Amino acid sequence: MDPVTISLAVGVASKAFDAIKSGFAMGRDLEQMSGDLSRWMGASSDVDQAEKQAKNPGVFGKVFGGGSIEAVALQAYAAKKKLEEQRYELKMFLNLTQGPGAYDELLAMEGKIRKERQETVYKQQQLRKEIGEAITWLIVVLIIGGFAFLLVSVWSDRANAKPYTYQQKVNQGIIKEPKYTMCLRKKMIAYKGGLACIYQGAGKTFEMEFTDVQIGCPRKYKCVYNPNSKEPSIDDVMKSLRDIAK
Repeated sequence: MDPVTISLAVGVASKAFDAIKSGFAMGRDLEQMSGDLSRWMGASSDVDQAEKQAKNPGVFGKVFGGGSIEAVALQAYAAKKKLEEQRYELKMFLNLTQGPGAYDELLAMEGKIRKERQETVYKQQQLRKEIGEAITWLIVVLIIGGFAFLLVSVWSDRANAKPYTYQQKVNQGIIKEPKYTMCLRKKMIAYKGGLACIYQGAGKTFEMEFTDVQIGCPRKYKCVYNPNSKEPSIDDVMKSLRDIAK
């Protein structure tokens, strides 16, 4: 039960108690006031039940309830004390006006009402609580199980993954394939033992290749597309030859 429900139960009990006192003052007996007595006893039973539930909130109540459980327990305790005062006042009034047997009759009536509420209202409340906790546990297990399955799947996929092919690496951007353009022979520079072939393609792409004099420089050559590159000079040719010699 929440604090609002406890407050409502105390309100019902207080109104019923006032009606009971008025009825006794008018000379009515217990049977004539059975309706007001039933309301007072039912509310008193609800407050006792709220205190029991606050003392035993269950696993989720302890974990997630926090301060709200303590607030309900304190309110239920205060409400129970107030109803105990009403009970004592009612007992004294019955003993003085109708004798001790009247209060015993009242206790028997209350016991019957508490048993009926236990078998109906409180039993249904407990069933709803158990179903709610079962659903919550199921959701928690599914979330944890799903997360664990995801981790295992990712680990398994990585463990069993095959190396990427060259084309897959190209498609994923791991390897960037060079762009090519068709270049035409622009000039040939002879040097001792060979020829330096200078080619020019689209976007002022220049490329230099070395070959034997007997083979010569082909008229066309597939160049790596490198726009706005520098045209190789005789100095570049000599430097490349020195680098090759090293």
